[in-house]
Amino acid sequence: MSGTFRLDIKHSIDDFVRRIDFHERDNVPFVTAYALTKTAQDIKAAEVEVMAAVFDRPTRFTLNSLFVDPATKRRLTAHVRFKEGFGAVPAWRYLGPQIEGGGRAKKSHERALERAGILRAGEYVVPGRGVALDAHGNMRGGDITRILSALQANPDPLSKTTQRSKRRRRGRNLDYFVLRGAPGARDGVYLRKSARQIVPVMIFVRAPAYAKRFPFYETARRVMQQRFAVNFREGWQRYVVSAPRRRAA
Repeated sequence: MSGTFRLDIKHSIDDFVRRIDFHERDNVPFVTAYALTKTAQDIKAAEVEVMAAVFDRPTRFTLNSLFVDPATKRRLTAHVRFKEGFGAVPAWRYLGPQIEGGGRAKKSHERALERAGILRAGEYVVPGRGVALDAHGNMRGGDITRILSALQANPDPLSKTTQRSKRRRRGRNLDYFVLRGAPGARDGVYLRKSARQIVPVMIFVRAPAYAKRFPFYETARRVMQQRFAVNFREGWQRYVVSAPRRRAA
């Protein structure tokens, strides 16, 4: 998976190791693992601060999208990863374009519209002015479900829908319809509010391209350079220098 920042032992500690007592060198792998893990935790905290600064009202899911895979004394590598998610959209799918630039993956409702033959290849969806947005500027899940139901574009291609339920949904959702090629109107899904008034709720657009906004790798590299040596010295002081000495038998 992209979006993983891997922490290896990039900082040389050879000079430090040469200065310590021979009998204390067995502690180096443990302290190194401690320093790598602490540095990864520092990177995660810094990334959250950057997300809060560069994104407009990021969701809690976005701010909690990172986790740390700690190092051990036998595996001197720590990772800062994006969570894959269980039932939710993996964070990397929508944050990746903000980190590396380029297009984004389609969202679940876009894939559902595409499977139903409503959304064409290369088209994406943006909210129209006739739909309410949540506190984070996104379409509400209930509205998306209602629109997909009205258009018979079930997001789950394996779900079973009876003819009776289809008729019942059509009777409740006649206000939403797809409009294409109308003069002066953008292609998309519209809501009929009255006999003379329609408003767009979903607009069909070509593949959006994103510029890099989230300096994920740059932030990780900066924090690693600032914190690894500090964390190593802290670990050595805590677990070696200040640790109780075992008496010789």
